[in-house]
Amino acid sequence: MSASSEPRREDVYKRLRDEILSCTLTPGQPLYEREIAERFSLSKSPVRDALVRLQAERLVIVLPRVGYRVAPVSLSDAEDLFDYRALMEEAAARRAAEAASDADLEALDRFRTAKGWEKKGGFVAYNRSFHLALAALCPNKRIALAASDLIEHFDRLVVMSVSVMEKPRDSQALVEEHGAIIDAMQGRDARAVGKLLSRHVDRARRRVIGALSQTPIIP
Repeated sequence: MSASSEPRREDVYKRLRDEILSCTLTPGQPLYEREIAERFSLSKSPVRDALVRLQAERLVIVLPRVGYRVAPVSLSDAEDLFDYRALMEEAAARRAAEAASDADLEALDRFRTAKGWEKKGGFVAYNRSFHLALAALCPNKRIALAASDLIEHFDRLVVMSVSVMEKPRDSQALVEEHGAIIDAMQGRDARAVGKLLSRHVDRARRRVIGALSQTPIIP
């Protein structure tokens, strides 16, 4: 493998991953090595490597005699993800409240408003960035990485649920919930952080699962 091919190998993985998480590539959609290779002007080898990595992340599945497909989303899997996220994100934030520097905690103030995010991916990007920022402050890097991966995987659920919600969630209410979590973080009250984040994730669970249950492609 040449040094110049490695960045392109990584790029095809990241591009496919982003397209799956944003639902540009929809659940159940076939993925053909040849088409992807032609699209990225690559051989099939780096494409196959990318698909294997995505399979390990449970974002891609392989069906016998059929080939690769974008992994479907089920309600039971969504529930499992919420359970896992609640555990990991709460653990990460509680540790961050106790160990993060004052400067890092003050930097969370940028999430006290969602204004200005229109050009950065909108409200979904704002919400994801807030939760990723909390996870990144955790001193336990294994917990931080696990929490970050889960948060990114939730983009698929959020995008799919927003498309069928009759009444989108009040964005200001969500910003205010973030503000309360920031207050507890800056006060280094790990217990309050845990409680607030648990309620925050539980509200998201009820809303997202309720919306996903109305989506015809969700088994």
